[in-house]
Amino acid sequence: MLSIRKKLLALAALAAVFTLGTPQSARATMAIYLQEDAGPVVQVASTFDFNPLGVSFSGVFGDFLVAIQSGSSDNGASLSDLLAATNAITNQSGATHTLHIWASQNNYTLPVGSPLAVESSLGGSINSPTLTLTNIFQAYADKNNNLLGTPAPGAAITDFTNGLQSATANGTSFDTGSVTGLFTRTGDYSLTSVANITLTAGGKINFSDHVNVRPTPAPAGLILALTAVPVLGIGRWLRRRKATAV
Repeated sequence: MLSIRKKLLALAALAAVFTLGTPQSARATMAIYLQEDAGPVVQVASTFDFNPLGVSFSGVFGDFLVAIQSGSSDNGASLSDLLAATNAITNQSGATHTLHIWASQNNYTLPVGSPLAVESSLGGSINSPTLTLTNIFQAYADKNNNLLGTPAPGAAITDFTNGLQSATANGTSFDTGSVTGLFTRTGDYSLTSVANITLTAGGKINFSDHVNVRPTPAPAGLILALTAVPVLGIGRWLRRRKATAV
């Protein structure tokens, strides 16, 4: 049987676990935000850092019915990413409206090095030609590690973006294709994406998007310079040895 002292120590340790764990679980480091037209940006779901199960939201937001808007993220040595997708978005009103869907994750530490290659893309399908394809998607990275580090109303200003991306229709599907830019980071950083879904009355779509971050290789000229030094040194040594032998 445990002594009273050991029991008290065990209870104290258990309390410490719960005390330390509570702020971490409550900290919103992966989040989904919604915004209708030019209205307020509202956080509708959040989770902890790089939750393998991701985060999701379903419900009515303004004039839109959102069925399973989800997001997930990974912090990896060869690939970090921010992913977002929706099962269905329906404009339930009798007029055209825009639903801006923001996904954001901070506290990325990988890949190491700088600059990093940031590649972004969005694609999906529509039930009828009621979707505006121009400027439908944009990806951001923030070296200051701000959650929602974008020029959205009330948010911090980001220092990198791949710019607005427009989609091309192919029947009932659409795709922006990929755009890649170089992001200079100084430490931990954040990623944010926004899908701008403009639908006419009764319009319904689904989509998925990604922001992929990969390390960049050392410049070819630098590699050549570093490898050429010992090669040139060996060459001079061989020439001197040959001259001495003669």
